[in-house]
Amino acid sequence: MFNFLILLDKSMDRGDVITIKILDIEKEGLCRGVSDKDVEVFTRYAIPGEIVNVKIFKFSPIYGDIVSILKPSEERVDPGCKFFGNCGGCDLQMLPYQKQLEYKKSLLIKEFSTLPYFNIEIIEDVVPSPKEYNYRNSVMFRVNPKHKKIGFLRRDTNIVVDIDECKIASEEINYALKKIRQQENFPPHVFKVRSTSDGDIVVNQIKTQNFEDRDVFETVIVDGLSYKFRISRESFFQVNNYVIPIWLKKIRELVLENLEDRSLVLDLYCGVGLITFFVSDLFDRVIGVEISKRAVEDAIFNITLNNIKNVEIIRGEVSKVIPIVNLIPEFIIVDPSREGIDSDTMNFIISYYKQKGKPRKILYSSCNYETQVRDIRKLYEYGFRVKKVVPFDMFPQTHHVEVLAYIEVV
Repeated sequence: MFNFLILLDKSMDRGDVITIKILDIEKEGLCRGVSDKDVEVFTRYAIPGEIVNVKIFKFSPIYGDIVSILKPSEERVDPGCKFFGNCGGCDLQMLPYQKQLEYKKSLLIKEFSTLPYFNIEIIEDVVPSPKEYNYRNSVMFRVNPKHKKIGFLRRDTNIVVDIDECKIASEEINYALKKIRQQENFPPHVFKVRSTSDGDIVVNQIKTQNFEDRDVFETVIVDGLSYKFRISRESFFQVNNYVIPIWLKKIRELVLENLEDRSLVLDLYCGVGLITFFVSDLFDRVIGVEISKRAVEDAIFNITLNNIKNVEIIRGEVSKVIPIVNLIPEFIIVDPSREGIDSDTMNFIISYYKQKGKPRKILYSSCNYETQVRDIRKLYEYGFRVKKVVPFDMFPQTHHVEVLAYIEVV
């Protein structure tokens, strides 16, 4: 209502500066504030309780950039990166790390509470990352070759912010960035830098003087189990090597705590086989399904590399593969992209359950809790309930969070 009236009477224009008090931090790091005239304004990089001046750049709703902080919060800390607030990557560096974890849990409580009969006490505290900075093993850099810029896009724009280091990227990635900036041939377009826990560095999609454009190999150790993974340039792999083993350990624990039928498990959207391999000792047979051609090639290669005998990888859209397999076991694992479980797959799972009573247990990992809750809500109609939610801070200094939800029929 207020936004509509403002537009009608032209009392506020783009570029105007308005003073607001920050009320809370909402989804995607957006900070909600209100003026002394009760006009709601959204901004970023602020803390509840702060009074700030913002410069308006968009209406319906009203958005503004902070130009000055009149009353800073006592919780505010100096960001670890000189580009914070400009490069468009991180959005929580102004908060102490513990407060970042509390903020993420509050978002999960709010979202999961939209489910009927939900008990917020089953949401555990966010598992912290052992490293708050320099944790990312993969970074995609944007390039403006005309103006010799390498960095990231300023939020809500196509402007490349030139950087000389990224504080959340690994030391090896920052080393590569420095070398690439110094070379004679400037990168012509976007490129990816990957690093591994043993210090290997590759640069994909461009030619460089110091690095190769090739696959990498990563070794992951959990509960005394060690698997080596080939990761092609197009294949997805979790970005935080310090949290991956903690996350996988919890996956194993939840499977073991709720396992009755060990004969078969499906791992849908399995990628290069990360979860697949680390549950392979818990089941007689594991079937992974993945649409990405290169990821499937990696997964099949990794089966041989690790001498695993009971894992099968099937390439194709999950929604088209599982009707052909037509064998949904008691327990399934899903780890989809941010879009969540596609509707055809969800419909088949529900239809199979209605006909044959399986699956009865689902372990759902997601980096997008909104689509995750959307999918779970559909399952609620058929007697499924969330029994445990374990969030992991796979992405410190950002609003993103990896969420593991265990769901079963009650």
